[in-house]
Amino acid sequence: MLAGSYEESGQVGRIRATAGDVLIHPVLDCHANRIVLAGLKLIRLDWSDASGIGGLYHLDDVDELARAAEKDVIEATHLLERALQKKRQPSPGRRNDWPDLLLLNLARDPAMEIGVWAEVNGLARETVSRGFTAAYGITPSVLRAELRARAAWLRITRGSDCLCRIAADTGFADQAHMTRWIHRITGAPPAVWRRNASKARGSSLTRRAGFPDCPARRRDSAHSSA
Repeated sequence: MLAGSYEESGQVGRIRATAGDVLIHPVLDCHANRIVLAGLKLIRLDWSDASGIGGLYHLDDVDELARAAEKDVIEATHLLERALQKKRQPSPGRRNDWPDLLLLNLARDPAMEIGVWAEVNGLARETVSRGFTAAYGITPSVLRAELRARAAWLRITRGSDCLCRIAADTGFADQAHMTRWIHRITGAPPAVWRRNASKARGSSLTRRAGFPDCPARRRDSAHSSA
């Protein structure tokens, strides 16, 4: 982000990105841009999502990155990679209320029981459901299922474990349950993704193939960065 600011809610959390911030959207992230202020200037870079985990970070010298991007966006990407490897400084623009804590916990452990989390944190399950939905536009149980499907999709496209094993490991009742959710968030069943991944594995096609949009919620990529 070079100038201006905007607010967004998604798998990274509820954030307010400002000048100097770097926002990395994880694969299959469904996010909504809530407030985009005039004068917004940003650099969009093709990012290799090796970990599948996004984040909001801050760079001390974003001008250097801007100068590099004017000449060569690939070199700018490498420069950003080196900067984040050297120092991953979190941005203060990330909210940290209980809905955001729940999102963080679900991202770490999609199998987590929401009722147990609510009890541990002194909240009624109904309060958690209403408050989280108000903050993110989706119920925590649906988000948990999406995160499970995303974790399963990453294993399907990046590994060779059998589908039934992946379904069990990621918290689904069975393979059919996993198939329904993966189809819901990607538009294609696991068998198609496994077949396509097998064809592309070992070549540069995997990175250039792109990732599916998410039909479950509105996704506005016009102001995505990094």
